[in-house]
Amino acid sequence: MNRTVSKAKRILGVDIDNVLAESDACLRTMIRQRFQIALDEKDITQYDYGAYGVTEEQLVEVFNLFNTDTCRTLKLIAGAKAALSRLTARYEIALVTSRNPASKESTEYWLKKKSLPYDQLHFNDEKHALGIPYYAFVEDRHEHAHRIASTGATVYLMTRPWNAMPLAHPNVHRVASWKEILRHLL
Repeated sequence: MNRTVSKAKRILGVDIDNVLAESDACLRTMIRQRFQIALDEKDITQYDYGAYGVTEEQLVEVFNLFNTDTCRTLKLIAGAKAALSRLTARYEIALVTSRNPASKESTEYWLKKKSLPYDQLHFNDEKHALGIPYYAFVEDRHEHAHRIASTGATVYLMTRPWNAMPLAHPNVHRVASWKEILRHLL
């Protein structure tokens, strides 16, 4: 849902997986069903399923299916749609995902199906290096949050088991929900 944006709006960067979409739960279910490897969310202390016994070959298989098909059916994170709908009046919304660009069509399908407002969509794991002057960013990966914060943006890190390490940058703030993010940004 691309819209013409006033130049006066500040840019809010927003990750997709585990910030807007319930991706981790879906991926763990796929891994369990395909390879009989049961992973509990609370045990995922790093966002790398390979660290928990999933082989590279298995990951390639899961992510190929995820990128072309499964990501079309993901559930929304509670409060995400309502929050984006409110934030779009004040911010230009730049969705920035580490997903493989091969998922572009499926991702756009999901965004349209869920009626999520946004102005830009980027597929790049180097979110901090895109040259986008983020005012703020909503993220779930510890390493991404700190790299983005180093550009001067305020980063709201959605609390997840894989980002429990201590915060190392004053611009990174933990949040538990979209409701909390709205309190900071509105």
